[in-house]
Amino acid sequence: MKQPPAPKVAAAVATYRRDRELGRLLSALQKGDTAPAVVYAADNASSEETKETCLAAGAKWLPRPVNGGPGAAWNTAVTAALADPEITHILVLDDDVVPPPDALGIMLGAMESADCGAVAPLLFDAKDHLWGFPEPQERELRAAIRRVTDHSSAREILGDQPHPFCWATGACMLYRRDVFEKYGLFREDFWMLGEDLEFSMRAAAAVGGVFTAQVSVPHLPPEPKDRHGAKIAHREKFLALLQNLSFLASRSPHSAHLRSYLPGNFRRYLRTEGWGAGTLWDGWCAFWHGAIRGQPAGTSAGARLRERARKRMQKDRPE
Repeated sequence: MKQPPAPKVAAAVATYRRDRELGRLLSALQKGDTAPAVVYAADNASSEETKETCLAAGAKWLPRPVNGGPGAAWNTAVTAALADPEITHILVLDDDVVPPPDALGIMLGAMESADCGAVAPLLFDAKDHLWGFPEPQERELRAAIRRVTDHSSAREILGDQPHPFCWATGACMLYRRDVFEKYGLFREDFWMLGEDLEFSMRAAAAVGGVFTAQVSVPHLPPEPKDRHGAKIAHREKFLALLQNLSFLASRSPHSAHLRSYLPGNFRRYLRTEGWGAGTLWDGWCAFWHGAIRGQPAGTSAGARLRERARKRMQKDRPE
């Protein structure tokens, strides 16, 4: 019997003005035992500095005139990868993750053993806390994964076998080529925070998806230089997340039990951002636009919501 061809993986990176983090990622990908055959870096609101970072690491630089969010950038990179008929898998990445050298090989092995179309690792933040974890299909694992305290405890609690997921955060995800060919690309109307969940739901429902505790991937965004500016950006991202989760919970046919997680996310928003009248109103609007009106955060309603919150916080900027 003729053996199938060896996997040929392309990496699809979304980046926006993070040359230090992008350079770190590209260096990490070169060190892998099973390195991607080619790396496509889609540069939102492109710059010459990012171009030089890509060229120095041998990555394909794909300039984009505006910052359309991660979904639009990933689609640019994925489309470039699909133009090569020899590419069998696509590794979708944020620019601020640092995959370990054995990550891709383990993820390919997990995909083969589970006979599925998508694989997610576990993501950990700078304090080694589990970040944006996948949602297991198995009910008992939903409680177990929340007991993970750091990357060293993950394999003790979850084991090495792949586990089916309902959805997964997409900062580092491996997809089979045919997932994109048959089921489309990332939605571009989410702005950010949610298009990865939606696509992973779509893939898991169609061809199955698993996560593996064998791979721990650090997720290390840059430290903010302007603290108040960072608070404004955090508020805007949180509102986008709430609007997108509200949309998915009410409108996606693949959202499983996501609706039960909405109250917890809104409580976290209020604990983080405060219980002021403006904060409460913004949270309600995020739910209204997402769940009732059926509009993700990348629509005009979401943009107006974030602009109102931004102007209010800029007005309250300390001297």
